[in-house]
Amino acid sequence: MKSSIVTDDLEHCFICQSTRDLQEHHCFFGTANRKQSDKYRMTIPLCIDCHTGPKGVHNNHQLDLYIKRYAQLQFEKEYSFEEFMKIFGKNYR
Repeated sequence: MKSSIVTDDLEHCFICQSTRDLQEHHCFFGTANRKQSDKYRMTIPLCIDCHTGPKGVHNNHQLDLYIKRYAQLQFEKEYSFEEFMKIFGKNYR
């Protein structure tokens, strides 16, 4: 996994801290947003359970929103709210 502006710890699951079966999760997904997540380094490591399991981010709207909010705040530390809105078009704060 490449570097991330969301977390410095790429060796542990962002949610549960597991080191097993880590996968790269794009904080903002979908065709256009996935590319922007790559460009602005907004990816996080998630174990398979926290990524695609029954309670994982792809099946848990609240967890998905938590990650998006956190990623937006980290983005705004390096760029700006206006830039975030221009790129992603939605405020998650």
